[in-house]
Amino acid sequence: MTHGLVQVLLDTDMLTDCDDAGALAMLHALTDRGEAKILGVAVNGVDTHGLHGAVVDAINHYFGRPDIPIGMSPRTADQSPAKPSTYAPAIFEAYPHDGLRDSERPNAIDLYRRLLAEAEDGSVTIVSIGFLSNLADLLAEESGRDLVARKVRGITVMGGAYPACGPPPARGAHNFQFGGAGPTTKAAIAAWPNTVPMAFVGYELGKPVVTGKGYADAPDSPMRRAYQLAYDAIRRGRPSWDQVAVFHAVRGLHHDGRTWFRAVRGLNRIAEDGSNVWEADPVGPHAYLESGTPPGDLAAVIEGLMMATPAPRAQ
Repeated sequence: MTHGLVQVLLDTDMLTDCDDAGALAMLHALTDRGEAKILGVAVNGVDTHGLHGAVVDAINHYFGRPDIPIGMSPRTADQSPAKPSTYAPAIFEAYPHDGLRDSERPNAIDLYRRLLAEAEDGSVTIVSIGFLSNLADLLAEESGRDLVARKVRGITVMGGAYPACGPPPARGAHNFQFGGAGPTTKAAIAAWPNTVPMAFVGYELGKPVVTGKGYADAPDSPMRRAYQLAYDAIRRGRPSWDQVAVFHAVRGLHHDGRTWFRAVRGLNRIAEDGSNVWEADPVGPHAYLESGTPPGDLAAVIEGLMMATPAPRAQ
């Protein structure tokens, strides 16, 4: 998953936790370094303020990429996990963006279909750092499954805990269980084509990788505001669940002469309530990641990418 430029389609909830904002900033930094290209951002979940798509766009504007397409989940608050975003209203008011509310943005499933149809076969890497509703809706139709099978080279999913995560309210199961997400989680993973690699970043992997305190000394930005408003993360730091997923999707298990992760192959069995149990199988269609390096070392690299200043743009 790391040969040449990694073409990324990011699927994020950008809702209450600030690691989504840190992950998108990190992805922009990797793009500035020539390691990745952001094809588009699909937003899942429902912000009851109706503004979390604007957070994505504000971060894209900050990094000089206002033309990255953004699509919103077509699901309503009674069909999807829904919460008021911790930071979206403040960012909507304070930072440049396109001015659109969530209801005015394109449908995320249509965005998936368009971007995948335009891509070369086996060229797209998906990073899922939220709920799996967009993917479940895409994969519900045979044409969507065919697109994924032909166009996607792999997916990294942040969710669950490994080797097992219990039923609600299990610690670490937010992306798979919150707000009735269990059936959608089960459907998306069951429908994923087995020919396309699927890797999972669990709660236990990202929790000790604490980042974000560097924003206290960083210039004003949408990411800095998110870390101010969510969990007092600008002072205390915050686990890097989503950033770890981005790191793996772009740089893989091994990078720059180091082993950052180890892959445990098998099958991730998801129950209707979103709990998961791992079945070990050396030739299984899935893999979950274990740490291959001290968490502090990974945190230092991620923090450096999160704090990177935008690359100059040609005038």
